[in-house]
Amino acid sequence: MTGDTLKEILLRDGIISSENLNKAIEEQRRNGGELSRVLLRLKLIAEDELSVVLSEALQLPLINLNLFRIDPAILKLVPKDLALKSLLLPISKLNDQLTIAMVDPSDILAIDNIKVMTSMMVSVVLARPKEMRQALERYYTKSNTEDLKEIFQDIKENKEAEKLELVKEKTPKKMMENLSDEAPIITLANTIIEQAVIAKASDVFIEPMETCLRIRYRVDGFLREIDRMPKNLHFPLISRIKVISSLDIAEHRLPQDGRFRIVTKEKQDVDFRVSVLPTAMGEKIVLRVLDKNQDMAHIDKLGFEPDSLERLKESCQKPHGMILACGPTGSGKTTTLYAILKHIDSPGRNIVTVEDPVEFQMKGFNQVNIRAEFGLSFPTALRSILRQDPDVILIGEIRDSETMDIAVKAALTGHLVVSSLHTTTGPGSITRMVNMGIEPFLITSSVVAIVAQRLVRRVCQKCREPYTVSEEIIKEFHLRHLVPEAKWQFFKPKGCEACLKTGYKGRVGITETMVLTNKIKELILVSSSEAEIKAAAREDGMKTMREDAVIKASQGLTTLEEVIRLTAPD
Repeated sequence: MTGDTLKEILLRDGIISSENLNKAIEEQRRNGGELSRVLLRLKLIAEDELSVVLSEALQLPLINLNLFRIDPAILKLVPKDLALKSLLLPISKLNDQLTIAMVDPSDILAIDNIKVMTSMMVSVVLARPKEMRQALERYYTKSNTEDLKEIFQDIKENKEAEKLELVKEKTPKKMMENLSDEAPIITLANTIIEQAVIAKASDVFIEPMETCLRIRYRVDGFLREIDRMPKNLHFPLISRIKVISSLDIAEHRLPQDGRFRIVTKEKQDVDFRVSVLPTAMGEKIVLRVLDKNQDMAHIDKLGFEPDSLERLKESCQKPHGMILACGPTGSGKTTTLYAILKHIDSPGRNIVTVEDPVEFQMKGFNQVNIRAEFGLSFPTALRSILRQDPDVILIGEIRDSETMDIAVKAALTGHLVVSSLHTTTGPGSITRMVNMGIEPFLITSSVVAIVAQRLVRRVCQKCREPYTVSEEIIKEFHLRHLVPEAKWQFFKPKGCEACLKTGYKGRVGITETMVLTNKIKELILVSSSEAEIKAAAREDGMKTMREDAVIKASQGLTTLEEVIRLTAPD
Protein backbone atom coordinates (compact mmCIF):
# COMPACT_ATOMS: atom_id res chain seq x y z
CA MET A 1 0.00 0.00 0.00
CA THR A 2 1.19 3.46 -0.76
CA GLY A 3 0.50 6.31 1.58
CA ASP A 4 -1.35 8.05 -1.25
CA THR A 5 -3.96 5.24 -1.45
CA LEU A 6 -4.74 5.56 2.25
CA LYS A 7 -4.97 9.37 2.01
CA GLU A 8 -7.33 9.18 -0.97
CA ILE A 9 -9.75 6.84 0.82
CA LEU A 10 -9.70 8.93 4.00
CA LEU A 11 -10.55 12.12 2.11
CA ARG A 12 -12.97 10.44 -0.32
CA ASP A 13 -15.12 8.99 2.44
CA GLY A 14 -14.93 12.13 4.59
CA ILE A 15 -13.37 10.17 7.46
CA ILE A 16 -10.82 12.88 8.12
CA SER A 17 -10.55 16.53 7.11
CA SER A 18 -7.74 17.87 4.93
CA GLU A 19 -6.54 19.94 7.89
CA ASN A 20 -6.25 16.91 10.19
CA LEU A 21 -4.65 14.83 7.44
CA ASN A 22 -1.99 17.50 6.92
CA LYS A 23 -1.45 17.57 10.67
CA ALA A 24 -0.86 13.79 10.66
CA ILE A 25 1.48 14.01 7.65
CA GLU A 26 3.52 16.71 9.40
CA GLU A 27 3.74 14.53 12.53
CA GLN A 28 4.85 11.59 10.38
CA ARG A 29 7.52 13.76 8.73
CA ARG A 30 8.88 14.83 12.14
CA ASN A 31 8.85 11.50 13.98
CA GLY A 32 8.55 8.86 11.26
CA GLY A 33 6.38 5.74 11.36
CA GLU A 34 3.44 4.48 9.32
CA LEU A 35 0.68 7.01 8.62
CA SER A 36 -1.93 4.62 10.04
CA ARG A 37 -0.12 4.52 13.38
CA VAL A 38 0.26 8.30 13.42
CA LEU A 39 -3.50 8.72 12.86
CA LEU A 40 -4.23 6.44 15.82
CA ARG A 41 -1.64 8.14 18.01
CA LEU A 42 -3.22 11.54 17.34
CA LYS A 43 -6.70 10.03 17.84
CA LEU A 44 -7.85 11.29 14.46
CA ILE A 45 -9.53 7.99 13.56
CA ALA A 46 -11.13 5.11 15.48
CA GLU A 47 -9.45 1.70 15.48
CA ASP A 48 -12.35 -0.14 13.82
CA GLU A 49 -12.74 2.58 11.20
CA LEU A 50 -9.05 2.36 10.32
CA SER A 51 -9.34 -1.43 9.90
CA VAL A 52 -12.04 -0.97 7.23
CA VAL A 53 -9.97 1.66 5.41
CA LEU A 54 -6.82 -0.49 5.53
CA SER A 55 -8.77 -3.47 4.17
CA GLU A 56 -9.70 -1.48 1.06
CA ALA A 57 -6.32 0.21 0.68
CA LEU A 58 -4.35 -3.03 1.05
CA GLN A 59 -6.95 -5.18 -0.70
CA LEU A 60 -6.85 -7.59 2.24
CA PRO A 61 -9.96 -9.35 3.61
CA LEU A 62 -11.24 -8.08 6.97
CA ILE A 63 -12.33 -11.06 9.08
CA ASN A 64 -14.34 -11.46 12.28
CA LEU A 65 -12.16 -13.43 14.70
CA ASN A 66 -15.15 -14.23 16.92
CA LEU A 67 -16.41 -16.59 14.20
CA PHE A 68 -13.20 -18.67 14.12
CA ARG A 69 -12.30 -21.74 16.16
CA ILE A 70 -8.54 -22.10 15.86
CA ASP A 71 -6.81 -25.48 16.15
CA PRO A 72 -4.46 -25.50 19.20
CA ALA A 73 -1.79 -27.12 17.00
CA ILE A 74 -1.81 -24.05 14.75
CA LEU A 75 -1.56 -21.69 17.74
CA LYS A 76 1.67 -23.42 18.80
CA LEU A 77 3.33 -22.39 15.53
CA VAL A 78 3.60 -18.77 16.75
CA PRO A 79 5.13 -17.97 20.19
CA LYS A 80 2.77 -16.40 22.68
CA ASP A 81 5.10 -13.44 23.33
CA LEU A 82 5.25 -12.53 19.62
CA ALA A 83 1.47 -12.85 19.22
CA LEU A 84 0.75 -10.60 22.20
CA LYS A 85 3.40 -8.04 21.33
CA SER A 86 2.51 -7.69 17.63
CA LEU A 87 -1.27 -8.30 17.96
CA LEU A 88 -1.41 -11.20 15.53
CA LEU A 89 -2.86 -14.70 15.50
CA PRO A 90 -2.28 -17.75 13.26
CA ILE A 91 -5.70 -18.93 12.08
CA SER A 92 -5.16 -21.66 9.47
CA LYS A 93 -2.54 -23.80 7.75
CA LEU A 94 -2.70 -25.36 4.31
CA ASN A 95 0.31 -27.42 3.22
CA ASP A 96 3.27 -25.02 3.60
CA GLN A 97 1.17 -21.83 3.78
CA LEU A 98 0.25 -20.23 7.11
CA THR A 99 -2.48 -17.59 7.32
CA ILE A 100 -2.16 -15.05 10.10
CA ALA A 101 -4.61 -12.36 11.20
CA MET A 102 -3.00 -9.01 11.99
CA VAL A 103 -4.07 -5.60 13.22
CA ASP A 104 -1.08 -3.90 11.61
CA PRO A 105 0.04 -5.52 8.32
CA SER A 106 2.88 -2.99 8.07
CA ASP A 107 4.73 -4.92 10.80
CA ILE A 108 7.04 -6.58 8.29
CA LEU A 109 9.51 -7.62 11.01
CA ALA A 110 6.88 -9.78 12.73
CA ILE A 111 5.91 -11.42 9.43
CA ASP A 112 9.57 -12.16 8.62
CA ASN A 113 10.09 -13.65 12.10
CA ILE A 114 7.16 -16.03 11.59
CA LYS A 115 8.52 -17.07 8.17
CA VAL A 116 11.90 -17.90 9.72
CA MET A 117 10.39 -19.73 12.72
CA THR A 118 7.97 -21.84 10.71
CA SER A 119 9.81 -22.17 7.37
CA MET A 120 6.43 -21.54 5.76
CA MET A 121 4.91 -19.04 3.37
CA VAL A 122 2.81 -16.45 5.23
CA SER A 123 -0.38 -14.81 4.00
CA VAL A 124 -2.04 -11.99 5.93
CA VAL A 125 -5.66 -11.08 6.67
CA LEU A 126 -6.89 -8.09 8.68
CA ALA A 127 -8.64 -8.17 12.05
CA ARG A 128 -10.18 -5.43 14.19
CA PRO A 129 -8.08 -4.51 17.26
CA LYS A 130 -10.86 -5.19 19.79
CA GLU A 131 -11.62 -8.62 18.34
CA MET A 132 -7.90 -9.42 18.21
CA ARG A 133 -7.41 -8.59 21.90
CA GLN A 134 -10.40 -10.74 22.83
CA ALA A 135 -9.09 -13.63 20.73
CA LEU A 136 -5.59 -13.36 22.20
CA GLU A 137 -7.07 -13.44 25.69
CA ARG A 138 -9.22 -16.41 24.72
CA TYR A 139 -6.44 -18.47 23.17
CA TYR A 140 -3.21 -17.36 24.82
CA THR A 141 -4.12 -15.91 28.23
CA LYS A 142 -6.83 -18.43 29.04
CA SER A 143 -7.79 -19.59 32.50
CA ASN A 144 -4.70 -19.22 34.68
CA THR A 145 -5.47 -22.52 36.38
CA GLU A 146 -5.62 -24.44 33.08
CA ASP A 147 -2.45 -22.76 31.84
CA LEU A 148 -0.62 -23.61 35.05
CA LYS A 149 -1.80 -27.23 34.94
CA GLU A 150 -0.50 -27.62 31.39
CA ILE A 151 2.95 -26.38 32.41
CA PHE A 152 2.92 -28.59 35.50
CA GLN A 153 2.04 -31.57 33.32
CA ASP A 154 4.97 -30.84 31.01
CA ILE A 155 7.30 -30.74 34.01
CA LYS A 156 5.86 -33.93 35.49
CA GLU A 157 6.38 -35.74 32.20
CA ASN A 158 9.97 -34.50 31.99
CA LYS A 159 12.18 -37.47 32.85
CA GLU A 160 14.84 -35.12 34.18
CA ALA A 161 12.60 -34.52 37.20
CA GLU A 162 13.09 -38.12 38.28
CA LYS A 163 16.72 -37.29 39.12
CA LEU A 164 15.60 -34.83 41.77
CA GLU A 165 14.60 -37.28 44.48
CA LEU A 166 17.32 -37.17 47.15
CA VAL A 167 17.64 -37.91 50.85
CA LYS A 168 18.05 -34.38 52.20
CA GLU A 169 19.73 -35.33 55.50
CA LYS A 170 22.61 -36.84 53.50
CA THR A 171 22.80 -34.15 50.83
CA PRO A 172 25.68 -31.63 51.09
CA LYS A 173 24.63 -27.97 51.04
CA LYS A 174 26.49 -27.29 47.77
CA MET A 175 24.72 -30.18 46.09
CA MET A 176 21.37 -28.85 47.32
CA GLU A 177 22.09 -25.48 45.69
CA ASN A 178 22.91 -27.24 42.42
CA LEU A 179 19.74 -29.28 42.76
CA SER A 180 17.61 -26.16 43.12
CA ASP A 181 19.13 -24.84 39.88
CA GLU A 182 17.91 -27.80 37.78
CA ALA A 183 16.05 -26.43 34.73
CA PRO A 184 12.69 -28.17 35.40
CA ILE A 185 12.62 -26.83 38.95
CA ILE A 186 13.44 -23.28 37.85
CA THR A 187 10.61 -23.51 35.33
CA LEU A 188 8.25 -24.88 37.95
CA ALA A 189 9.10 -22.22 40.56
CA ASN A 190 8.91 -19.38 38.03
CA THR A 191 5.57 -20.65 36.74
CA ILE A 192 4.02 -20.83 40.20
CA ILE A 193 5.25 -17.32 41.01
CA GLU A 194 4.29 -15.66 37.71
CA GLN A 195 0.87 -17.28 37.49
CA ALA A 196 0.12 -16.14 41.05
CA VAL A 197 0.67 -12.53 39.94
CA ILE A 198 -1.50 -13.01 36.83
CA ALA A 199 -4.28 -14.64 38.87
CA LYS A 200 -4.09 -11.74 41.38
CA ALA A 201 -3.58 -14.23 44.21
CA SER A 202 -2.85 -12.84 47.65
CA ASP A 203 -1.08 -16.01 48.87
CA VAL A 204 0.54 -19.11 47.39
CA PHE A 205 0.58 -22.39 49.35
CA ILE A 206 3.17 -25.10 48.59
CA GLU A 207 2.16 -27.97 50.86
CA PRO A 208 3.63 -31.47 51.23
CA MET A 209 1.00 -34.19 51.59
CA GLU A 210 1.51 -37.87 52.38
CA THR A 211 1.87 -38.96 48.76
CA CYS A 212 2.00 -35.71 46.75
CA LEU A 213 2.79 -31.99 46.69
CA ARG A 214 -0.21 -29.65 46.64
CA ILE A 215 -0.19 -26.15 45.11
CA ARG A 216 -2.97 -23.73 46.10
CA TYR A 217 -3.68 -20.03 45.52
CA ARG A 218 -5.82 -17.74 47.63
CA VAL A 219 -7.79 -15.58 45.19
CA ASP A 220 -10.42 -13.12 46.44
CA GLY A 221 -10.15 -14.70 49.88
CA PHE A 222 -10.83 -18.26 48.68
CA LEU A 223 -8.29 -21.07 48.46
CA ARG A 224 -8.18 -22.79 45.08
CA GLU A 225 -6.26 -25.98 44.45
CA ILE A 226 -4.14 -25.60 41.31
CA ASP A 227 -2.48 -28.99 41.08
CA ARG A 228 -1.13 -32.03 42.89
CA MET A 229 2.37 -33.09 41.91
CA PRO A 230 4.70 -36.02 42.64
CA LYS A 231 6.14 -35.91 46.15
CA ASN A 232 9.70 -36.13 44.75
CA LEU A 233 9.38 -32.53 43.48
CA HIS A 234 8.80 -31.19 47.01
CA PHE A 235 12.38 -30.98 48.26
CA PRO A 236 13.98 -29.35 45.16
CA LEU A 237 11.09 -26.87 44.84
CA ILE A 238 11.38 -25.84 48.50
CA SER A 239 15.16 -25.50 48.05
CA ARG A 240 14.66 -23.29 44.99
CA ILE A 241 12.32 -20.94 46.88
CA LYS A 242 14.81 -20.80 49.76
CA VAL A 243 17.68 -19.93 47.42
CA ILE A 244 15.87 -16.97 45.81
CA SER A 245 14.73 -15.84 49.30
CA SER A 246 18.29 -15.96 50.72
CA LEU A 247 17.27 -18.52 53.36
CA ASP A 248 19.31 -21.39 54.79
CA ILE A 249 18.52 -24.37 52.55
CA ALA A 250 20.27 -26.76 54.98
CA GLU A 251 17.89 -25.87 57.82
CA HIS A 252 14.78 -28.10 57.90
CA ARG A 253 13.86 -28.13 61.60
CA LEU A 254 13.07 -24.48 62.35
CA PRO A 255 10.66 -21.95 60.77
CA GLN A 256 12.24 -19.34 58.49
CA ASP A 257 11.05 -16.03 57.05
CA GLY A 258 12.38 -14.25 54.00
CA ARG A 259 11.38 -12.28 50.95
CA PHE A 260 12.30 -11.79 47.31
CA ARG A 261 11.31 -9.54 44.43
CA ILE A 262 10.52 -10.28 40.81
CA VAL A 263 9.99 -8.10 37.74
CA THR A 264 7.21 -9.46 35.52
CA LYS A 265 7.16 -9.38 31.72
CA GLU A 266 4.96 -6.28 32.02
CA LYS A 267 7.77 -4.60 34.03
CA GLN A 268 5.85 -4.78 37.30
CA ASP A 269 7.78 -4.94 40.58
CA VAL A 270 6.21 -7.57 42.84
CA ASP A 271 7.50 -8.51 46.30
CA PHE A 272 6.94 -11.93 47.85
CA ARG A 273 7.06 -12.52 51.59
CA VAL A 274 8.16 -16.10 52.33
CA SER A 275 7.25 -18.18 55.37
CA VAL A 276 8.70 -21.70 55.80
CA LEU A 277 7.12 -23.98 58.40
CA PRO A 278 8.31 -27.52 59.22
CA THR A 279 5.35 -29.94 59.33
CA ALA A 280 5.02 -33.68 59.89
CA MET A 281 5.02 -34.24 56.11
CA GLY A 282 7.90 -31.87 55.35
CA GLU A 283 8.43 -28.13 55.00
CA LYS A 284 5.44 -26.05 53.95
CA ILE A 285 5.93 -22.69 52.25
CA VAL A 286 3.44 -19.82 52.05
CA LEU A 287 4.22 -16.86 49.79
CA ARG A 288 2.41 -13.57 50.44
CA VAL A 289 2.13 -11.58 47.19
CA LEU A 290 2.75 -7.84 47.59
CA ASP A 291 2.11 -6.06 44.30
CA LYS A 292 4.00 -2.78 44.66
CA ASN A 293 2.36 -1.43 41.47
CA GLN A 294 -1.07 -1.20 43.09
CA ASP A 295 -1.75 2.39 44.02
CA MET A 296 -2.77 2.77 47.63
CA ALA A 297 -6.48 3.43 47.76
CA HIS A 298 -7.83 6.83 48.67
CA ILE A 299 -9.92 6.82 51.82
CA ASP A 300 -13.00 7.76 49.77
CA LYS A 301 -12.61 4.60 47.67
CA LEU A 302 -12.38 2.02 50.46
CA GLY A 303 -16.10 1.25 50.43
CA PHE A 304 -17.15 3.09 53.59
CA GLU A 305 -20.78 4.16 53.72
CA PRO A 306 -21.08 8.01 53.75
CA ASP A 307 -21.91 8.36 57.46
CA SER A 308 -19.15 5.90 58.52
CA LEU A 309 -16.67 7.68 56.26
CA GLU A 310 -17.54 11.05 57.76
CA ARG A 311 -17.04 9.67 61.29
CA LEU A 312 -13.64 8.25 60.35
CA LYS A 313 -12.48 11.48 58.67
CA GLU A 314 -13.46 13.49 61.76
CA SER A 315 -11.44 11.08 63.92
CA CYS A 316 -8.41 11.45 61.63
CA GLN A 317 -8.36 15.20 62.22
CA LYS A 318 -7.88 14.82 65.97
CA PRO A 319 -4.51 16.26 67.11
CA HIS A 320 -3.74 13.14 69.17
CA GLY A 321 -5.21 9.80 70.14
CA MET A 322 -5.35 6.28 68.74
CA ILE A 323 -7.25 4.89 65.74
CA LEU A 324 -7.37 1.10 65.48
CA ALA A 325 -8.22 -1.10 62.49
CA CYS A 326 -9.23 -4.61 63.50
CA GLY A 327 -10.06 -7.81 61.68
CA PRO A 328 -8.50 -11.17 60.75
CA THR A 329 -5.47 -11.63 58.50
CA GLY A 330 -6.21 -10.55 54.95
CA SER A 331 -9.13 -8.28 55.82
CA GLY A 332 -7.55 -5.11 54.40
CA LYS A 333 -6.38 -3.50 57.66
CA THR A 334 -3.05 -2.33 56.21
CA THR A 335 -4.79 -0.74 53.23
CA THR A 336 -7.09 1.18 55.58
CA LEU A 337 -4.18 2.38 57.71
CA TYR A 338 -2.23 3.60 54.67
CA ALA A 339 -5.34 5.33 53.32
CA ILE A 340 -5.73 7.17 56.65
CA LEU A 341 -2.11 8.35 56.47
CA LYS A 342 -2.55 9.41 52.86
CA HIS A 343 -5.66 11.40 53.85
CA ILE A 344 -3.94 13.33 56.64
CA ASP A 345 -0.50 13.66 55.01
CA SER A 346 0.83 17.18 54.57
CA PRO A 347 4.27 18.85 54.39
CA GLY A 348 3.76 20.11 57.93
CA ARG A 349 3.43 16.65 59.47
CA ASN A 350 6.20 14.24 60.44
CA ILE A 351 4.78 10.76 59.75
CA VAL A 352 6.71 7.66 60.83
CA THR A 353 5.69 4.03 60.35
CA VAL A 354 7.08 0.92 62.04
CA GLU A 355 6.14 -2.31 60.26
CA ASP A 356 7.05 -5.99 60.03
CA PRO A 357 7.79 -5.86 57.18
CA VAL A 358 7.24 -2.60 55.25
CA GLU A 359 4.68 -3.75 52.69
CA PHE A 360 4.45 -0.65 50.48
CA GLN A 361 6.89 2.21 50.02
CA MET A 362 5.03 5.50 50.62
CA LYS A 363 6.53 8.77 49.42
CA GLY A 364 7.09 11.33 52.16
CA PHE A 365 6.86 8.82 55.03
CA ASN A 366 9.70 7.58 57.25
CA GLN A 367 9.22 3.81 57.26
CA VAL A 368 11.03 1.53 59.72
CA ASN A 369 11.38 -2.20 59.03
CA ILE A 370 11.38 -4.42 62.12
CA ARG A 371 14.46 -6.70 62.34
CA ALA A 372 13.92 -8.83 65.42
CA GLU A 373 17.06 -10.90 64.71
CA PHE A 374 19.13 -7.74 65.29
CA GLY A 375 17.14 -6.59 68.32
CA LEU A 376 14.98 -4.06 66.43
CA SER A 377 11.54 -4.99 67.78
CA PHE A 378 8.34 -2.94 67.88
CA PRO A 379 8.98 -1.61 71.44
CA THR A 380 12.62 -0.78 70.65
CA ALA A 381 11.70 1.03 67.43
CA LEU A 382 8.84 2.93 69.06
CA ARG A 383 11.05 4.23 71.87
CA SER A 384 13.47 5.64 69.28
CA ILE A 385 10.68 7.02 67.11
CA LEU A 386 9.25 8.99 70.03
CA ARG A 387 12.59 10.79 70.25
CA GLN A 388 12.29 11.78 66.55
CA ASP A 389 9.50 14.32 67.19
CA PRO A 390 6.77 12.53 65.19
CA ASP A 391 3.27 13.92 64.66
CA VAL A 392 1.73 10.67 63.40
CA ILE A 393 2.90 7.11 64.10
CA LEU A 394 1.71 4.01 62.26
CA ILE A 395 2.33 0.72 64.05
CA GLY A 396 1.88 -2.17 61.63
CA GLU A 397 0.40 -4.45 64.28
CA ILE A 398 0.08 -4.41 68.07
CA ARG A 399 1.00 -7.95 69.10
CA ASP A 400 1.93 -7.74 72.77
CA SER A 401 1.32 -5.81 75.98
CA GLU A 402 4.60 -3.88 75.79
CA THR A 403 3.84 -2.52 72.31
CA MET A 404 0.28 -1.67 73.36
CA ASP A 405 1.53 0.16 76.46
CA ILE A 406 3.95 2.32 74.44
CA ALA A 407 1.29 3.03 71.79
CA VAL A 408 -1.22 4.19 74.42
CA LYS A 409 1.36 6.41 76.09
CA ALA A 410 2.29 7.91 72.71
CA ALA A 411 -1.38 8.67 72.04
CA LEU A 412 -1.68 10.32 75.46
CA THR A 413 1.38 12.52 74.95
CA GLY A 414 0.30 14.40 71.85
CA HIS A 415 0.75 11.92 68.99
CA LEU A 416 -1.81 10.50 66.59
CA VAL A 417 -1.27 6.73 66.55
CA VAL A 418 -2.84 4.42 63.95
CA SER A 419 -2.46 0.68 64.24
CA SER A 420 -4.07 -2.72 63.68
CA LEU A 421 -5.28 -5.26 66.20
CA HIS A 422 -6.33 -8.87 65.68
CA THR A 423 -9.89 -8.77 66.97
CA THR A 424 -13.22 -9.34 65.24
CA THR A 425 -15.30 -6.28 66.19
CA GLY A 426 -14.87 -2.70 67.41
CA PRO A 427 -16.38 -3.36 70.86
CA GLY A 428 -14.31 -6.56 71.08
CA SER A 429 -11.15 -4.50 70.71
CA ILE A 430 -11.89 -2.81 74.03
CA THR A 431 -12.02 -6.19 75.75
CA ARG A 432 -8.76 -7.18 74.05
CA MET A 433 -7.00 -4.04 75.28
CA VAL A 434 -8.15 -4.70 78.84
CA ASN A 435 -6.83 -8.27 78.55
CA MET A 436 -3.48 -6.84 77.44
CA GLY A 437 -3.24 -4.94 80.71
CA ILE A 438 -4.44 -1.46 79.69
CA GLU A 439 -6.54 0.24 82.35
CA PRO A 440 -10.06 1.32 81.25
CA PHE A 441 -9.37 4.98 82.06
CA LEU A 442 -6.32 4.90 79.74
CA ILE A 443 -8.45 3.41 76.94
CA THR A 444 -11.05 6.16 77.23
CA SER A 445 -8.32 8.83 77.25
CA SER A 446 -6.38 7.49 74.27
CA VAL A 447 -8.65 5.66 71.80
CA VAL A 448 -10.52 7.89 69.35
CA ALA A 449 -12.11 5.38 66.96
CA ILE A 450 -12.01 1.69 66.04
CA VAL A 451 -12.68 0.39 62.53
CA ALA A 452 -13.60 -3.29 62.15
CA GLN A 453 -13.59 -4.69 58.65
CA ARG A 454 -13.79 -7.71 56.34
CA LEU A 455 -13.48 -8.23 52.59
CA VAL A 456 -16.42 -9.84 50.80
CA ARG A 457 -16.24 -11.13 47.25
CA ARG A 458 -17.58 -8.79 44.59
CA VAL A 459 -20.15 -10.42 42.30
CA CYS A 460 -18.85 -10.69 38.71
CA GLN A 461 -20.15 -7.71 36.71
CA LYS A 462 -20.15 -9.70 33.44
CA CYS A 463 -22.27 -12.70 34.36
CA ARG A 464 -24.34 -11.65 37.39
CA GLU A 465 -28.09 -12.30 37.19
CA PRO A 466 -30.76 -10.07 38.82
CA TYR A 467 -33.43 -11.60 41.03
CA THR A 468 -36.18 -10.55 43.41
CA VAL A 469 -35.70 -11.29 47.11
CA SER A 470 -38.46 -13.01 49.07
CA GLU A 471 -40.42 -11.39 51.88
CA GLU A 472 -38.75 -13.77 54.32
CA ILE A 473 -35.29 -12.49 53.33
CA ILE A 474 -36.52 -8.89 53.53
CA LYS A 475 -37.59 -9.41 57.14
CA GLU A 476 -34.52 -11.41 58.14
CA PHE A 477 -32.08 -8.73 56.96
CA HIS A 478 -34.30 -5.71 57.87
CA LEU A 479 -33.93 -4.49 54.29
CA ARG A 480 -36.64 -1.83 54.35
CA HIS A 481 -35.05 -0.31 57.44
CA LEU A 482 -31.61 -0.06 55.76
CA VAL A 483 -32.29 0.79 52.08
CA PRO A 484 -35.34 2.24 50.28
CA GLU A 485 -37.00 -0.50 48.24
CA ALA A 486 -36.77 1.58 45.06
CA LYS A 487 -32.96 1.32 45.22
CA TRP A 488 -32.70 -2.47 45.61
CA GLN A 489 -30.51 -4.21 43.02
CA PHE A 490 -29.92 -7.80 44.06
CA PHE A 491 -27.85 -10.17 41.92
CA LYS A 492 -26.84 -13.81 42.15
CA PRO A 493 -23.56 -15.26 40.79
CA LYS A 494 -23.58 -17.35 37.61
CA GLY A 495 -19.99 -17.97 36.47
CA CYS A 496 -18.11 -17.15 33.27
CA GLU A 497 -14.60 -17.20 31.83
CA ALA A 498 -13.81 -13.77 33.29
CA CYS A 499 -14.40 -14.97 36.87
CA LEU A 500 -13.08 -18.53 36.35
CA LYS A 501 -16.61 -19.92 36.67
CA THR A 502 -16.91 -18.75 40.31
CA GLY A 503 -19.42 -15.92 39.81
CA TYR A 504 -17.19 -13.55 41.78
CA LYS A 505 -14.31 -11.28 40.77
CA GLY A 506 -12.49 -8.92 43.12
CA ARG A 507 -13.44 -7.92 46.64
CA VAL A 508 -15.09 -5.00 48.40
CA GLY A 509 -14.72 -3.92 52.02
CA ILE A 510 -17.44 -4.02 54.67
CA THR A 511 -16.80 -1.98 57.79
CA GLU A 512 -18.13 -0.71 61.10
CA THR A 513 -16.71 2.47 62.58
CA MET A 514 -17.08 2.89 66.34
CA VAL A 515 -16.24 6.36 67.63
CA LEU A 516 -15.71 6.52 71.38
CA THR A 517 -18.46 8.93 72.45
CA ASN A 518 -18.97 10.02 76.07
CA LYS A 519 -21.64 7.35 76.51
CA ILE A 520 -19.32 4.57 75.34
CA LYS A 521 -16.49 5.89 77.51
CA GLU A 522 -18.74 5.71 80.56
CA LEU A 523 -19.55 2.08 79.81
CA ILE A 524 -15.85 1.24 79.41
CA LEU A 525 -15.00 2.85 82.76
CA VAL A 526 -17.49 0.59 84.54
CA SER A 527 -16.22 -2.50 82.68
CA SER A 528 -19.43 -3.08 80.73
CA SER A 529 -19.77 -6.11 78.45
CA GLU A 530 -19.03 -6.12 74.73
CA ALA A 531 -22.77 -6.43 73.97
CA GLU A 532 -23.58 -3.31 76.03
CA ILE A 533 -20.86 -1.29 74.30
CA LYS A 534 -22.12 -2.46 70.89
CA ALA A 535 -25.70 -1.50 71.73
CA ALA A 536 -24.58 1.97 72.80
CA ALA A 537 -22.51 2.40 69.63
CA ARG A 538 -25.54 1.49 67.48
CA GLU A 539 -27.65 4.03 69.35
CA ASP A 540 -24.95 6.61 68.53
CA GLY A 541 -25.32 5.84 64.81
CA MET A 542 -22.82 3.04 64.15
CA LYS A 543 -23.77 0.65 61.35
CA THR A 544 -22.61 -2.90 62.04
CA MET A 545 -20.66 -4.95 59.52
CA ARG A 546 -23.76 -7.08 58.86
CA GLU A 547 -25.78 -3.95 58.05
CA ASP A 548 -22.99 -2.53 55.89
CA ALA A 549 -22.74 -5.83 53.99
CA VAL A 550 -26.51 -5.96 53.40
CA ILE A 551 -26.41 -2.40 52.00
CA LYS A 552 -23.63 -3.42 49.58
CA ALA A 553 -25.61 -6.51 48.55
CA SER A 554 -28.64 -4.30 47.83
CA GLN A 555 -26.40 -2.10 45.66
CA GLY A 556 -25.42 -5.10 43.52
CA LEU A 557 -21.81 -5.16 44.73
CA THR A 558 -21.93 -8.54 46.48
CA THR A 559 -24.47 -11.25 47.32
CA LEU A 560 -26.50 -12.14 50.38
CA GLU A 561 -24.65 -15.49 50.46
CA GLU A 562 -21.44 -13.58 51.06
CA VAL A 563 -23.15 -11.53 53.76
CA ILE A 564 -24.14 -14.71 55.60
CA ARG A 565 -20.71 -16.29 55.11
CA LEU A 566 -18.68 -13.45 56.59
CA THR A 567 -20.90 -11.68 59.13
CA ALA A 568 -22.81 -12.73 62.21
CA PRO A 569 -26.42 -11.69 62.88
CA ASP A 570 -26.74 -8.54 65.00
